[in-house]
Amino acid sequence: MGPVETFFSGILPWKGDSTGEAVRKIILLVSIIVLFVAGFIMLNFYVFRDQNVSRELQSYQDQKKDNPTDEKITVILKDNRNSSDSDSSQNGQQSAEILADYKELYEKNNDLVGWVELYPWIQMPVVQTDNNDFYLHHTFEKGPNDNGTVFADYQGKISATEMPGNLLIYGHNLITNNYFQPLVHYRKEGMEFLKENYLIKFDTLYNRNKYFIFAVFLTNTNEQHGKVFDYWNQVYFHSKSEFDNYVAEVLDRSYFYTGIDLEYGDELITLSTCDFSMFSDMRLVVMGRKVRDGENPSLDTSKFIDNTGFENGKVRRKMFEAYYKNNDTEWIGRRWDPAYIKDFKDYYKTED
Repeated sequence: MGPVETFFSGILPWKGDSTGEAVRKIILLVSIIVLFVAGFIMLNFYVFRDQNVSRELQSYQDQKKDNPTDEKITVILKDNRNSSDSDSSQNGQQSAEILADYKELYEKNNDLVGWVELYPWIQMPVVQTDNNDFYLHHTFEKGPNDNGTVFADYQGKISATEMPGNLLIYGHNLITNNYFQPLVHYRKEGMEFLKENYLIKFDTLYNRNKYFIFAVFLTNTNEQHGKVFDYWNQVYFHSKSEFDNYVAEVLDRSYFYTGIDLEYGDELITLSTCDFSMFSDMRLVVMGRKVRDGENPSLDTSKFIDNTGFENGKVRRKMFEAYYKNNDTEWIGRRWDPAYIKDFKDYYKTED
């Protein structure tokens, strides 16, 4: 028997095999087929479908990079989300002036509300609908895909004249390095990555905006791991104390301090993605404060402060009970400069 026949006779039912041997080979074959099918499904789920979605947007990304423009163009709105900001109304149809760069994308999907960019790592359209479930499992083209697409929290209105106090944007963390996976670089590469990437750009359909990153933090979402900081539930701020207490809790948890000053009335942006470094239900969050009119969009990175690691056996940034238990440590306490928040009164007050 030649080597080829020897190989196949070892895995395929063969003349002369006993009943038990034939059954063993059949089970082996079924197992191999199941393994290959499962492998293909995983590749399709995590790689091929995601790459197909990326290719659909790649040409637009290149076009936008090569031909940026502040020109505006009038379009007919496809829904009533922005009707209060319309320039005219004809036969019940609302029109508005949007940046010409986004006309083509808006015509493809009228759920488009903007474009988020952390160049060159993240360049994605941002959609918004009346819930936070649909785009978790659908592409920008609205095709079913569990990789989803990047979307803004439904609670915060985005229009020509209105923005939420805290613009929450969600994106999956994919092994193909797409969507919001690059945010993990802040945790893994630390200060050096931050110094090169401290500015987030977010264009609405109507205006271009930039945001200074002022915090990067990791948090739990499951109460079994400790008290949950529900950063995602703060979309609007109704008082100075509400704003101050929220950003103070954010700063408590941050890996870094960039020295950005914050005050009630500032617009914030929050990029949120899953993180699997400790538990499957963690969130990695990057937050920025909108660059004010007339403010220089460049920062002195030599003044950035690293808040990672431990000091005297205590962790520098606020975490949660499971982390403290696993690392036999506790939080060292609030240590950022109170001048980061204008007229902050409760520096020594912290939530348990």
